[in-house]
Amino acid sequence: MKRILLTFISILFLNNKSYSQSNDTEALLYNISIGGVFGTIGAILNKKPNEKLDKIIFKGFSQGSLGGYLTFESKRVLRLGTENEDWKLIWAAKLLNAGGVSIKDNAAHNQDFWDKWHINIGFNRLEFETKNKFKMNYKIMPVALVYNTLAFTLAKFDFNTSIKTGEFIFQSDDKRLYDAGTRGVTFPGLIALSKEGNNFNTITHEIIHIYQSNDFSILNSIYAKPLKKIESKYNFINKINNHIYYDFHYLPLRLLYNFETKNANKYFDNYLEHEAGYFSNTLH
Repeated sequence: MKRILLTFISILFLNNKSYSQSNDTEALLYNISIGGVFGTIGAILNKKPNEKLDKIIFKGFSQGSLGGYLTFESKRVLRLGTENEDWKLIWAAKLLNAGGVSIKDNAAHNQDFWDKWHINIGFNRLEFETKNKFKMNYKIMPVALVYNTLAFTLAKFDFNTSIKTGEFIFQSDDKRLYDAGTRGVTFPGLIALSKEGNNFNTITHEIIHIYQSNDFSILNSIYAKPLKKIESKYNFINKINNHIYYDFHYLPLRLLYNFETKNANKYFDNYLEHEAGYFSNTLH
């Protein structure tokens, strides 16, 4: 199943000649199509027995496409913030991205687009339920927590830049974090910067990688039904899951990144790096 899913993702992501974002129109179509396709797949997987398939497909595709459009706009706002060196626009992009990803997640979970909203900061996830009455819930993302714990032992937490961006930023020249010549690197829930990488363009480049991981969270809808069945059988698991968001989507993201790197002739042939370079004005 994992190999089939990765192959399907690769078809959508990896054909650089067809999908590399050389202008905003291509970027728009790409983000909308990704949201629509995966919103539809997730909605079908989470379909209730009494629901009609055609309505589920329309709902999943339309809501997923709407979320994809908003995530596209969030990347454009991020680019504008970089060009103007305006931290307020960096935060505006983050909020817009969170809204778009929330809508895509709702689509994939076969929910109305307004049912649940969320925003991620480091390993912290804030969820806002609005379906019946407003409710806020705090959850920990375990994969991101592990990486952040390691980062605190290897690097210095940059509180100032973290506040400005809404992302967990670390400063370090530790060679265990970087390949030779690398200015910045993104891990689950955090960005690590070298001294040479402490600038708007590099930070924006790495934030796009954070947004890419947010895009992949839609894949977590695949195990939504099995998880609910387990919760219904074991009350203690249900209580634990009220405070944990399983960020398993980092695995297919890492597999895809490694696949792209292996098949790239040069750095920006990697689609994920190409998108980050395009929206951060770091393509070369």
